[in-house]
Amino acid sequence: MLIASIEDFVKSIPTATGSMWTDLEPFANSANATIKALLVGSDLYDYIEALEDGDELKTTLCNLIAFQLYKNAIPFVDLIQTNNGFAVINNTNQAPASKERVERLILWCEQSIDLHTDLLIIQIMNSEAALAEWTKFKSFKTLTNCFFLTGIDFASYSKYSTRNEFLKLKPSILAAQKNDLSEALSIDYVAELIDQIRTNTLTELNEQVVDSCKLVLAKYAEKEEHEAEELLTQIVVMMEKTLTYYPTYAASGEYALKIAPKYANKQTDPTFFFGM
Repeated sequence: MLIASIEDFVKSIPTATGSMWTDLEPFANSANATIKALLVGSDLYDYIEALEDGDELKTTLCNLIAFQLYKNAIPFVDLIQTNNGFAVINNTNQAPASKERVERLILWCEQSIDLHTDLLIIQIMNSEAALAEWTKFKSFKTLTNCFFLTGIDFASYSKYSTRNEFLKLKPSILAAQKNDLSEALSIDYVAELIDQIRTNTLTELNEQVVDSCKLVLAKYAEKEEHEAEELLTQIVVMMEKTLTYYPTYAASGEYALKIAPKYANKQTDPTFFFGM
């Protein structure tokens, strides 16, 4: 386990030096298990745990677990249960922190969790070995099913600045990705782009398309549908000018339907419909 002692914990949270590990250990077990189960998977967790101390990837994951541990523990570390209900630990030298200070600390933990989650994903994507371990995780495709993999990336294209905002908007981003992008660029080509994003194998041409698509998705997220549609039209026009560079789109059913001759209802045709 990566955070398994008070010594491990204070490397990330130096102000916790005076804490009792027995009070924090249940939250450490929960934080380690949660991040392993929901974010990285057992294979990647074990790979990172085996890295040398001080490795960037290991440090980031340890910090993430520590912040999750701390956030979970803060509401409870000074509580004791008595026969008459809950009480707060107090003595002549120390008094409980104010409600406002505790709330600010929890908010800081939440922001740090968001930041370190993004940093961890970025570092994984930049490590061929780590990425290979992450792909074994059963939730890998769900976690990487969007043109944006991090809140930091989303913030580069939109007015939103945090991972929390990105996650709240992700369902609408995925809807625009599935409906608007797939309709314009074809289901197969969007799937190709997503696969190259999640395996960090984007070609130079596809990287340019992805960059433009991110602008489109950001505009949809910001409810700027008209701007999004104009940008999407520009992408399609650009691709069709150099169609041979985009073979998946060129071979798609969506493109075939787009260029198919329109049906003309002629009296000489056996399929003529009277009154049309």
